[in-house]
Amino acid sequence: MLKKLVILVALVSIKSMAANYGMAGCGLGALVFQDQPGKIQILAATINNIVSPQTSAITSGTSNCFEESRSEVSIRYIESNKVALKEDVARGTGETIDGLMTLWNCSDKSSVTQDLKRNYNSIFKSNETLQIMNDLKSNSEIQKSCNSLT
Repeated sequence: MLKKLVILVALVSIKSMAANYGMAGCGLGALVFQDQPGKIQILAATINNIVSPQTSAITSGTSNCFEESRSEVSIRYIESNKVALKEDVARGTGETIDGLMTLWNCSDKSSVTQDLKRNYNSIFKSNETLQIMNDLKSNSEIQKSCNSLT
């Protein structure tokens, strides 16, 4: 019995390190429903906040709640907002660009957004999130203006 308990705890620990949660965020609901798409995320969010408060999980680093690197957050942001980001970059303005510029702590957002607009085709030559992020980060205006790219 003890051996089964140890194996169960090990599996839960390994699974929780995967940060495998959906839009509801981390917490007990994320452990139960993981990243299943759809309305199930509403139930996951409810469980996260009622049964086991999400703030406690974040503070203690349990239930899939741990700090991601800025690069991981950037990848998740770009992946979640890819369609809107493409549209905003094509226009040279928009909320998704503002969000990314805030995440990367960019000082001259106006220059960056105009440069992104000019370089749209080279930035979005691929639909792969990691490639898009690398192309964004290699942009000269972003490198000059943004302090938190890593």
